[in-house]
Amino acid sequence: MHSFLYHIITNHTGMKSKTLVSFIFISAASVFLFSACSRTKTVKPERKSITEAVYASGFVIAENEYKVYALADGYITDKFVEDGADVKKGDPLFHVENNALAARAGASTSAYDLAKLNTSKNSPVLLDLKNKIKSAEAKFANDSLNYIRYKNMLQAGAVTKSQFDQVELAYNISTNDLKSAHENYRQRKAQLDVELKNAQSTLASSNLDLSNYMIRSMMAGTVYETYKELGEAVRRNDLVALIGDKGHKLLQLSVDQQDIDKIKTGQPIIVKMDVSGEKIYNATISKIYPNMNQNDQSFKVEAEFDSTYNLGFIHTSVEANIIIAHKDNALIIPKTIVQGNDEVTVKTASENKVVHFKKGLENLEFVEILDGVKEGDEIVVPKEK
Repeated sequence: MHSFLYHIITNHTGMKSKTLVSFIFISAASVFLFSACSRTKTVKPERKSITEAVYASGFVIAENEYKVYALADGYITDKFVEDGADVKKGDPLFHVENNALAARAGASTSAYDLAKLNTSKNSPVLLDLKNKIKSAEAKFANDSLNYIRYKNMLQAGAVTKSQFDQVELAYNISTNDLKSAHENYRQRKAQLDVELKNAQSTLASSNLDLSNYMIRSMMAGTVYETYKELGEAVRRNDLVALIGDKGHKLLQLSVDQQDIDKIKTGQPIIVKMDVSGEKIYNATISKIYPNMNQNDQSFKVEAEFDSTYNLGFIHTSVEANIIIAHKDNALIIPKTIVQGNDEVTVKTASENKVVHFKKGLENLEFVEILDGVKEGDEIVVPKEK
């Protein structure tokens, strides 16, 4: 009988090496042969399948997952959602109230209403200035007629020069008063227009600040967690909720910097997580982030689950083996018999000799031989120290 062990295991140097899953098959093929001759154990290379993998750990996350922060100071007066609730884009999550801001918003509204009234057709300020223009126009009309009449009378010798001068002075004053009344109206109208624009700006700013007190969802999805309750105080930039896609989940993995050059998009992954016991899930590398995390010297990698994954949980921890290479019918030997720099001791009829071989795929238990050792060679098993 033949015992064939097919291991999906770690070839990892930077992190703690682990064996994620092992598949065992029984067949009638040959086994690694150990023989005792003059107390020397040997093993012959075998043809088997070998898989090389990189270990990674991480978490399950929701696609488009994002954290919701408070945009202003205050306290929670309304909480519209609970953990696990589905929301649409724009749905309210929390209402935060701040009395000082509400008072400012009310004052801004009053100032805007007054400024708008002062620029309207019924503006008391402008109506008063228009009445002054009408009075100045009436006085000017009267003084203008007197000026013309007295000028004609002066030419006819009916009035004295002194009498004409008094009428002329009144005419000049009323002319200037009329011009001044028109100028005052234009200046005051322009000033009121500016005040209206300033009031509009202040009101818009107040309303924007006030709208920040209604915290809304930026996407359609699921509220996975809320961090504030009714009556709690919040400050600007406090975390209040976690939202993400309802159905689609992703794997977010950390890969050691010594292994990242082996990782490519499209590589298959075998995943195991504590929340589902020994069940195995399949995924595929979808994205590799180029920036290294300086804290643990690792790179972030994202992966897509296949269609069989349907758990609703997120942030559960996972262990994964990223399959970087697989080969059927490879010539392999146990890794424990390899010595030094890819060398083994081959038994010959006359004497044993150390042979350097070219290595192919490897994992924690086996290594592939590409050249240097033949299928029928007997390799000496090193004695245990």
